[in-house]
Amino acid sequence: MRPSVFSTADDSAQRHRARAAVVLALAAGLLGAGCSGRALVPNESDRLREELAAANDARGRAESRADELESRLASLARERQGEIDPEVAAALPALASVTLSSKSTARLADSEPSAQDGGTLSVALIVTPADGLARFIQITGTLRLTVAALVAGADAIETTSVTVGPKALRDAYRSGFLGTHYTVECTVPWKGESAPRALSVAGEFTDGLTGRVYPIVGTVPVVAAPRRAATASASDPN
Repeated sequence: MRPSVFSTADDSAQRHRARAAVVLALAAGLLGAGCSGRALVPNESDRLREELAAANDARGRAESRADELESRLASLARERQGEIDPEVAAALPALASVTLSSKSTARLADSEPSAQDGGTLSVALIVTPADGLARFIQITGTLRLTVAALVAGADAIETTSVTVGPKALRDAYRSGFLGTHYTVECTVPWKGESAPRALSVAGEFTDGLTGRVYPIVGTVPVVAAPRRAATASASDPN
């Protein structure tokens, strides 16, 4: 005997009701667990796991440095013995220029100065070295930069000089949405009634391998910090 249309519809409705009941039961269980759950307190096992993870990270870094030193020694040995293929030597990238990126920033960090007070600039200088194909290349050496404030109606005044040695320069390596570069951060104090409109940056990079010196020049516009802009907009009746 064939099942009736009505009995098939009833069976389907019952199945839907059963599934809904299961879903509601699971949701109630989850909500109950969330409401009655206890805060997890770190214990001795958690501490040991953290120490083990930190030890593994340190060991990984040490192994990477050892591999790097081995590669460097092997390269020096082949250079000394003249075993490097001329085609390989010709394909090695070499530093061609070091420039100050237009993405460098200088922000006013203090409140609006009075006639007697000055302020402080938070400066992030983005330095980009490139090879002959205008591609980023890692460098090692010494970076020297001098920053001068440009104030309307006044001569440029030297404010800050920064020297970054080989190790610190390697630590300044960055790679992100601003591209691959080196970031040099510093604070620049200034005095006077008017805030600087821009910073003039001049300096040089001395290549630690070749001894060549690469000049660096550029201008960084000064922008207001967020809270300075918020204060100005709040005081503006328009």
